[in-house]
Amino acid sequence: MTHRNLLSQYPQFVVHYLDNLLNPWLWVEKADEMIEASKALEPQLRQYWNVVLTNAKEGKYDKGTEHPGIPPPNLHGPYFILVSYALENLFKALIILERRDEISSQFLQTGRLPRLINEHNLVKLSKEANMKADIKEEDILTRLSRQSKWKSRYPVPVELHDIRNIIQYSDGKPYFTDYYTPRDLDLLNAIAQKVRGHVAGYVNGPR
Repeated sequence: MTHRNLLSQYPQFVVHYLDNLLNPWLWVEKADEMIEASKALEPQLRQYWNVVLTNAKEGKYDKGTEHPGIPPPNLHGPYFILVSYALENLFKALIILERRDEISSQFLQTGRLPRLINEHNLVKLSKEANMKADIKEEDILTRLSRQSKWKSRYPVPVELHDIRNIIQYSDGKPYFTDYYTPRDLDLLNAIAQKVRGHVAGYVNGPR
């Protein structure tokens, strides 16, 4: 079915679709919901790291005679998915604010979600949204994208090449991307606040 057939077959949906697609605050609302949901996991993640770091500090992982404390279940995967989707929506809200006409034109040409919005790579989206990221932020955005695309959902990726865990960043150096750190939570909170603030500041605050 061609895009013209799609648009002509469902004319009653075109205006509604465009209105929702081009409303940045609808994207922000979805992001806020996912950020709120991620907050419910934070206490357990912090407890997880508290146990792991205490065990490491006391050398219990190196002493076969001492049984280390058992941490809570590792919920980094679900947490990363929620934060990744939230940041994705916030970046897309910024892109919509900047490139509304271009996005509208793409939809009317194809009858599908426009290329600018049908993207899930957070590093690419941050660039499209004109949000500068240092290497530390690029690292965690790359790790988030990998987790949300497959690592936290499937035992294997859909595409074989995505199993790579060493990726070259913008500084030309290779980095290992398959890990978590106890600093991730605070860094992700800071990035989310930064991007959310940038969206709100774009139009002098939310509706």
